[in-house]
Order: sequence, then C-alpha cells, then structure tokens
Amino acid sequence: MNKPILSARFDENDIQKLREYYSLQHINMTPSEIVEETKTATADVISMLIKRGNVKRVNTSI
Repeated sequence: MNKPILSARFDENDIQKLREYYSLQHINMTPSEIVEETKTATADVISMLIKRGNVKRVNTSI
C-alpha cells in the first residue's frame, strides 16, 4: 500500500487514511517496533501541519 496523500485541510478523511495505512504496516511488527514507527510518523505529521500553517505550535510533552 502506498503512503496516503493528505489534503491541505487535514480533515477526518486524512486521519482515516493514515490510520488504515499504519494499521496495515503494523501487522507484522513487534510492539516496540510499532511504538517507534508511531513516534516517527507522528513527528512527520506534526512537521507537515506546522509547515502548512494548520497549527502554530504543538505540545509534545504529552
């Protein structure tokens, strides 16, 4: 499966695309691999949202 193309709005459809994509990727991974992949993917999405101007800053201390 190819990485999904996200819209400029980043709406609920984009979130669903990402969930499906990562769900399929995680099928053959260990729990620790899934955690690392999720952290990396989250950082990528946050970076994209900031570049597009959808958000100004993100609280990453959670």
